[in-house]
Amino acid sequence: MGLTVESRFDPVHTDLAIVTVIGEVDVYTAPQLRDHLASLLGRGAHHLVLDFAGVAFIDSSGLSVLAGIHRLLSADDRTDPGGSEPGRGAGTLALTAVNLRIREVLRTTGFTRFLPIYSTVELAVTVHENTA
Repeated sequence: MGLTVESRFDPVHTDLAIVTVIGEVDVYTAPQLRDHLASLLGRGAHHLVLDFAGVAFIDSSGLSVLAGIHRLLSADDRTDPGGSEPGRGAGTLALTAVNLRIREVLRTTGFTRFLPIYSTVELAVTVHENTA
């Protein structure tokens, strides 16, 4: 099974992108997800909500993508590797509608310590609104 990744920027919070991921995130498709998310960061997204309702499987390659994007969003100077623009503020990454199998993988690997999981995209956006 392949991977489909689609995204849109939130009309109210223009630095928030909602990403719908459908398929399997594995060694073959993880680069596609990574490139899509990196493109969103390049277009000004500081906060990403990944809708995983259509994701059936994730392997270590997919976990690596999530960890890498989380690191980029958590760094204060992620847009300026030289650090000449400090204090830009950290971004966020959240997942929604994660199936039980993937949720268990995320829990077992420790991802749930730093990666919030919400039941719906709407809830994730509401939490973002209340903390922004």
